[in-house]
Amino acid sequence: MRSSISRVVAALAVALLVLALPLAGALEPRTVAPETGYRGHATDALSLSVGDVFAFTPDTMEAAAPGDNVTITVTQLGTTLHTFTLSSVDNLTFPTSDSTPDLQTFFTSHPPLVNLTINGTTGFHASATFTAPAKGVYEYVCMVSSHFQEGMFGFFGSGVAPPSPAGPGMPTGVYIIAGIVVSLVVVALVLGFVVGKREGAKHEMPPERLGYPEPTGALEHSAHP
Repeated sequence: MRSSISRVVAALAVALLVLALPLAGALEPRTVAPETGYRGHATDALSLSVGDVFAFTPDTMEAAAPGDNVTITVTQLGTTLHTFTLSSVDNLTFPTSDSTPDLQTFFTSHPPLVNLTINGTTGFHASATFTAPAKGVYEYVCMVSSHFQEGMFGFFGSGVAPPSPAGPGMPTGVYIIAGIVVSLVVVALVLGFVVGKREGAKHEMPPERLGYPEPTGALEHSAHP
């Protein structure tokens, strides 16, 4: 009985996990706050590099003020194809659970400020000039499959200092789901303990089976004074 209850609760936990995991990304915050203060823009010519690791160098840029004409140049140091895609929506960060189709859908509705393809030729340069948008923080990502999910993203500050990327992490929803699963496991253990005690009491050996004399006389004496 105890094992069957445990199996049922375990099955419920697995089912809940499978159903709830798609919600994990949706539960993760989608906004990013800029750091306090603006350290100024020394130049409106920005440069960064990519290579065979899934990262932009640097992963933060803040060399613009709203309305400036900004030229950005991306240099290929390796042989892996990448993109540099700069969002046009301020103070929004993409959950790392977003897939490439999710990002493509977003950028179809919200055309990026910059969308460069950096081919796999070492030393290749790609450049674009754009007008710095309204004051805020804008995320840039690589759209090649799995690169963003592996941590290839950064932040551009227009008139503000962007925060340092925290890197891929566990979505908030995963922690919520884990708490529910742990709670179910605890319930299973408690139920198993209670049922086990009841089953043990039901099958408890009578005193005479343990070698003790049966208190028949005492019972009769007390029943018939």
